[in-house]
Amino acid sequence: MNNLLKFAIGIFLTLAVAWLAFVVGARVQFGDLSPISESLGEDNEIPEDADLFPMPLPGLAELGSSEYLALGCNTCHTQQVRMVEAGFDVERGWGKRPSMARDYIYQKHVMLGNTRIGPDLTNLGTRVIDTEWLHKHLFEPQAVVPESVCPPSPFLYDLREFSSDHSIELFDEENNSSRFIVPSSRATRIVAYLQSLKQDYELPEMAFIEEPESIDLEKLSASDSDLATNEIALESAALPDWLNNQIASGKEIYMKAAPGGGLCFTCHQPNGQGLAGQFPPLAGSDWVLGDKERLIKISIHGLMGEIEVNGVKYNNVMAPPGIPPGSLTDQQIADVLTYIRNDWGNSASAVSPFEVAMVRDKIKGRAPMQMWTAAELNNFDN
Repeated sequence: MNNLLKFAIGIFLTLAVAWLAFVVGARVQFGDLSPISESLGEDNEIPEDADLFPMPLPGLAELGSSEYLALGCNTCHTQQVRMVEAGFDVERGWGKRPSMARDYIYQKHVMLGNTRIGPDLTNLGTRVIDTEWLHKHLFEPQAVVPESVCPPSPFLYDLREFSSDHSIELFDEENNSSRFIVPSSRATRIVAYLQSLKQDYELPEMAFIEEPESIDLEKLSASDSDLATNEIALESAALPDWLNNQIASGKEIYMKAAPGGGLCFTCHQPNGQGLAGQFPPLAGSDWVLGDKERLIKISIHGLMGEIEVNGVKYNNVMAPPGIPPGSLTDQQIADVLTYIRNDWGNSASAVSPFEVAMVRDKIKGRAPMQMWTAAELNNFDN
């Protein structure tokens, strides 16, 4: 009986401490947060006439947040730029700084999420994604991203056979036909909400993460302690203008999540390290630094099945880069391949549009989106 009393008291104390820590503690730490200016004055006060952040969502976007929640979109998409994360979310291009508790004070339902089957949406409104693309993705995700696992929401649209006011065309290349969709008010609200997602302001507790400053070659000297940095800078300066331009163009394509971009960073990450167990690294990869023809073939048709990169096996599907997939031109493919062969410590010869065109002509009988396998690619007679 005496032990039972001690056990009951122990349970009560455990629950009390947990409640104090997670409920009362959170209230004390975050309960009084309010909008604030991007920086404070010398007296640690908000300057007069300063804009305050975060700002409330516009009315249409606020209504759209409820629709977004009802559709369950937060199951697969997070809304939190994290500081401690493989690849660091800022490097992924998902925001200029990590998210803070203050960013969410106006949200009735805070949709931080814990699963990233799709990309983080915290700053979707700052990305170059137009309204029509969002509606197409909402209506039928696979129409714009064939490998998407997102369920379609056709009930949010009126499907028509002919163009009309406010309709959006969905072109089917395979059947050479078009469908036309007219967004409902629910769809319009959801898209307004998605476009409102922005943490494009600084906070006193978290400024934008600064990018490394470019190296001033005129200040470099043999006596500088960081000889490795000097060497990298000098090597870059020695590159011809045409190669520097091609690498710069390729980096933009690699990081762009819009038509004309490759959307490559979402899987292989801005640092080229990929995601452990899911997507292979490009840094130091023999697939990147090796045979050009094999690399070009993957960029035209994609890759599926098991491959081994740097001694590690991966088994996944890679659609050909581009939005929509496979839409990159010979020049764009050449640029992005030249970039990945010359960043993150990689150093290999450039890829020219002529080389891409030659490979494309060689495999012109292959069906679009008929992805390669490692066995096919390693047979160089293909």
